[in-house]
Amino acid sequence: MVDAKKVMAIIFAIIILMAIRFVVVGTVVDFISPTASFSDQVVEDIGGDNFLVATLNHSRKMGEESIPDANFTASKGVYGWYGAKNISFLTYSGKNEYMVVWKTTPDKYGFLTNESVNQYISDYLTDRPGKCFIEYSYQNKCVYGIVIVGDDPQFTESWLMHGILGLNKTEFPLVYSGGTPNYSVSSSGDGGHYHTVVPDRYTLPRTDPGAYYDHYEYGDNYDIDDYLESEGYD
Repeated sequence: MVDAKKVMAIIFAIIILMAIRFVVVGTVVDFISPTASFSDQVVEDIGGDNFLVATLNHSRKMGEESIPDANFTASKGVYGWYGAKNISFLTYSGKNEYMVVWKTTPDKYGFLTNESVNQYISDYLTDRPGKCFIEYSYQNKCVYGIVIVGDDPQFTESWLMHGILGLNKTEFPLVYSGGTPNYSVSSSGDGGHYHTVVPDRYTLPRTDPGAYYDHYEYGDNYDIDDYLESEGYD
């Protein structure tokens, strides 16, 4: 007659061994090809005063370090970061990306500091895959900046401004027109903005398909965005 206690002990031992196997295999896979979990989140208060906060959902912070002052090139000019820190993170799809954030004085940029309005620059980088957003706060008399660097297709100018930074689309619209960066009052009447421009309709869908359809009033059509991205557009 089979001893019931021995059978239960064997079954329990098998369950324990399988659990250990799954943990070990999962750890090895995560070590070899790590990814962020859906619940992971990176939150960075740029400047430490709650004026501009970046939130990266489904991402895991991997490291942070102070970096020297440096310039970066965007579509309509060269900008700089000052007293910045580099924050590396892992995306849900397993990509290693990083963002640079900083807070500095307005004299390093061409903002109209005698105007009682907040102003901003939004642009895409040309010396590396990335997007930038720089805002001047007339209340704080400071400039806040963020650069997201990586080839993840979700990091469009629109996603950086309205998704990651949580800015209101009405108060912070994407502005695309010919010529040089221009100043204008926002439609909400709450402030103004600077915006570096994309020169034409041909360039825009290839650099920021989400912004293209936002600007030309097609709305957020993710099927079209996915198609453009599958065709090799950024």
